[in-house]
Amino acid sequence: MHARDSLDPSRSMWHFIAVQLRRHRETNGMSGQALGDVLDCDRSTVSRYESATLRLKPTHAETVDRLWNTGGMFTNLLGFAGLADEGDWLASLAAFERRASRIRMWEPTVIPGLLQTPDYARAALTAGPANDLSADLERRMARRSAVFDRETPPRVTAFLSWAALAQLIGSREIMRDQIAHLLTLGELPRVSIRVVENQAGAHPGLDGPITVLTVDDRDLAYDEATTRGRFLMDPIAVQDVVVRYDSISDIATPVGPSKLLLEAELERWA
Repeated sequence: MHARDSLDPSRSMWHFIAVQLRRHRETNGMSGQALGDVLDCDRSTVSRYESATLRLKPTHAETVDRLWNTGGMFTNLLGFAGLADEGDWLASLAAFERRASRIRMWEPTVIPGLLQTPDYARAALTAGPANDLSADLERRMARRSAVFDRETPPRVTAFLSWAALAQLIGSREIMRDQIAHLLTLGELPRVSIRVVENQAGAHPGLDGPITVLTVDDRDLAYDEATTRGRFLMDPIAVQDVVVRYDSISDIATPVGPSKLLLEAELERWA
């Protein structure tokens, strides 16, 4: 079995780069030797790039970006891969959020980070294993600002669990301010907030949070694990997440009734 046959682009950014390099080369009708000539390297180097046994050099990424007019895709992917190597998936997520034209979110237990007030975020982070609370809070608020404060914000759709609205985080005042913030966000023209009520019963969203981002007309998914997150970029893997998200959409309360539910929660926390 060739090394490239064992690549899993849904779990490794470097595997994703390798698969995309081969795909673009073949789409453009180039042999490995022809690409090697362009990159001023031998054919075996191209083969190692495409099997992820050798990591694509930044200068070569810039060359193929120009050659195939990718809009800097390979150069950007190398940057994200470097962040992933450092274990800083949150930085990668923030980078994708800044570029996203559409963001879809589902959270089964808490208010999604992008929708949190500073006080709610601080209370939630305090309950976790944060090493530097101030730095973590600053990063979360910077992510929020990068999404909602840009000139053309992305289309944001968020599904909230009834449990997240009922769970006391911090204090009653913090919860009241958080619900009021959700109502304010819901008035924005490109934001849709819907609630999944208790009577929805068991559903695929109980498996965990979902984030789907549309970046450069391509969907990618962010999957949160216990200790770190990971990006899914393989189209088949991403499609599986989108199907899960759509199944939650099928049971979520429409926007208008969801607003009434939020208003009722606002009164309850008063």
